[in-house]
Amino acid sequence: MAIKPKTNSNPMVSVVIINWNRKDVIKETLLEMKKQTYDNYDIIIADNNSTDGAPDVIEVDFPEVKLIRLKENVGIKGYNIAFENSKGEIIVILDNDSFLERDGIKKIVEKFKKYPNLGALGCKVCDSNSKKVHHWHPKVRDENGPEEGFESPLFNGCAAAVRRNVLEEVGFYPEEYFLYENERDLCTRIINAGYDVRYYTDIVGYHKVSDVGRSSDRLIYFQTRNLLWYYWKYLPLLLSLRKSVKLMIGNLIYSLITGRFKTYLCPIAHSVMHLPMILKKRMPIRKEVISKVLY
Repeated sequence: MAIKPKTNSNPMVSVVIINWNRKDVIKETLLEMKKQTYDNYDIIIADNNSTDGAPDVIEVDFPEVKLIRLKENVGIKGYNIAFENSKGEIIVILDNDSFLERDGIKKIVEKFKKYPNLGALGCKVCDSNSKKVHHWHPKVRDENGPEEGFESPLFNGCAAAVRRNVLEEVGFYPEEYFLYENERDLCTRIINAGYDVRYYTDIVGYHKVSDVGRSSDRLIYFQTRNLLWYYWKYLPLLLSLRKSVKLMIGNLIYSLITGRFKTYLCPIAHSVMHLPMILKKRMPIRKEVISKVLY
């Protein structure tokens, strides 16, 4: 069979994934991604020092995948390492338990071609078993939105895409976050730089919900700490203070109601302890984009 020529109308796409100890799940993801109708893409996986044999499975069963074996679990820094090792004009971002519909990459490329100011996009995310939609957009509950999509303050990192040149211009994920709120941070910089971030319901990503589930303590810790850091990195000082006080009071109330003082108060203490580090990274966004990133 003749190989299709690679032209500018068929730009290179890099699919970037990080993995940690989910051998069977990453295998399913890669098998699904093999079904893409688009013909000019590669896959880069940064493995965060898995101990369940996942890297060996990837290496043996999927030799076409570029595997980066990391010596420790570095969290979302793994994405940044994969970004650096990718070559695509467009970078598709997936979790190790998510994949795109068969025409997913093709549709993503078409959106970036049609909308030159589009910096990043998020896909409609459905449970891979029930097909139920996970409504992650802060306002949109429409399962069949317009072709031009919806303006969005962020994307869902389990099925998203970004232009390489935009990513290189604004910078990668904030490595100090380790987990959670990294998409919000990146999208704020993209929007502040004058690009659009949009949500498209006509591009579907499927998410395989974990049978084990994630620790709620870990989720609360990283989301609270990182959101406080986000406020102080980007928002005007008075607004940062108001948002921070509101979040802290909310956590204090939850700690009193649940008795989980460590869960709700430790992330606040740690965020304050390391606030000088965050203030060194402070880069307040333009006033006219505040409503776009916070609505």
